[in-house]
Amino acid sequence: MNRRIKEYIKRPIFLAQTISMLLIWLLVIGIVLWISNLLYLASDLKDSFGASVGISIVAVPVFITLAGVLTYVFIGLHKEEMKIFEERNEI
Repeated sequence: MNRRIKEYIKRPIFLAQTISMLLIWLLVIGIVLWISNLLYLASDLKDSFGASVGISIVAVPVFITLAGVLTYVFIGLHKEEMKIFEERNEI
Protein backbone atom coordinates (compact mmCIF):
# COMPACT_ATOMS: atom_id res chain seq x y z
CA MET A 1 0.00 0.00 0.00
CA ASN A 2 1.25 3.46 -0.82
CA ARG A 3 2.58 5.54 2.08
CA ARG A 4 0.24 8.42 1.24
CA ILE A 5 -2.78 6.12 1.28
CA LYS A 6 -1.70 4.78 4.68
CA GLU A 7 -1.56 8.33 6.03
CA TYR A 8 -5.09 9.06 4.77
CA ILE A 9 -6.33 5.92 6.49
CA LYS A 10 -4.48 6.48 9.79
CA ARG A 11 -5.37 10.13 10.30
CA PRO A 12 -9.15 9.66 10.76
CA ILE A 13 -8.58 6.58 12.92
CA PHE A 14 -6.18 8.51 15.17
CA LEU A 15 -8.67 11.37 15.37
CA ALA A 16 -11.54 9.02 16.29
CA GLN A 17 -9.42 7.32 18.97
CA THR A 18 -8.36 10.67 20.44
CA ILE A 19 -11.94 11.94 20.51
CA SER A 20 -13.16 8.73 22.18
CA MET A 21 -10.43 9.00 24.82
CA LEU A 22 -11.31 12.61 25.56
CA LEU A 23 -15.03 11.83 25.71
CA ILE A 24 -14.57 8.94 28.15
CA TRP A 25 -12.60 11.23 30.49
CA LEU A 26 -15.28 13.90 30.14
CA LEU A 27 -17.86 11.24 31.05
CA VAL A 28 -15.83 10.14 34.08
CA ILE A 29 -15.46 13.72 35.32
CA GLY A 30 -19.21 14.24 34.87
CA ILE A 31 -20.01 11.06 36.78
CA VAL A 32 -17.68 12.01 39.65
CA LEU A 33 -19.27 15.46 39.88
CA TRP A 34 -22.76 13.97 39.71
CA ILE A 35 -22.05 11.43 42.45
CA SER A 36 -20.47 14.09 44.67
CA ASN A 37 -23.63 16.17 44.16
CA LEU A 38 -25.73 13.15 45.13
CA LEU A 39 -23.66 12.74 48.30
CA TYR A 40 -24.20 16.40 49.14
CA LEU A 41 -27.96 16.12 48.53
CA ALA A 42 -28.24 12.94 50.60
CA SER A 43 -26.48 14.67 53.47
CA ASP A 44 -28.49 17.87 53.09
CA LEU A 45 -31.86 16.11 52.88
CA LYS A 46 -30.92 13.67 55.66
CA ASP A 47 -31.61 10.82 53.28
CA SER A 48 -29.79 7.47 53.22
CA PHE A 49 -26.24 8.80 53.16
CA GLY A 50 -24.74 5.33 53.69
CA ALA A 51 -26.28 3.99 50.50
CA SER A 52 -24.98 6.98 48.55
CA VAL A 53 -21.49 6.42 49.91
CA GLY A 54 -21.71 2.73 49.02
CA ILE A 55 -22.73 3.49 45.47
CA SER A 56 -19.98 6.06 45.08
CA ILE A 57 -17.33 3.69 46.49
CA VAL A 58 -18.21 1.20 43.75
CA ALA A 59 -19.06 3.47 40.81
CA VAL A 60 -16.26 6.03 40.85
CA PRO A 61 -13.32 3.56 40.78
CA VAL A 62 -15.01 1.47 38.09
CA PHE A 63 -15.36 4.41 35.71
CA ILE A 64 -11.87 5.73 36.48
CA THR A 65 -10.43 2.26 35.84
CA LEU A 66 -12.26 1.91 32.52
CA ALA A 67 -11.05 5.32 31.37
CA GLY A 68 -7.52 4.50 32.51
CA VAL A 69 -7.51 1.21 30.59
CA LEU A 70 -8.72 2.95 27.43
CA THR A 71 -6.01 5.60 27.79
CA TYR A 72 -3.33 2.98 28.49
CA VAL A 73 -4.29 0.95 25.42
CA PHE A 74 -4.42 4.07 23.24
CA ILE A 75 -0.96 5.25 24.31
CA GLY A 76 0.50 1.74 24.18
CA LEU A 77 -0.74 1.09 20.66
CA HIS A 78 0.67 4.35 19.37
CA LYS A 79 4.05 3.76 21.04
CA GLU A 80 4.27 0.34 19.39
CA GLU A 81 3.24 1.80 16.04
CA MET A 82 5.91 4.50 16.25
CA LYS A 83 8.52 1.87 17.21
CA ILE A 84 7.62 -0.25 14.17
CA PHE A 85 7.82 2.75 11.84
CA GLU A 86 11.20 3.75 13.25
CA GLU A 87 12.53 0.24 12.63
CA ARG A 88 11.34 0.39 9.02
CA ASN A 89 12.55 4.00 8.57
CA GLU A 90 9.10 5.02 7.33
CA ILE A 91 8.89 8.24 9.29
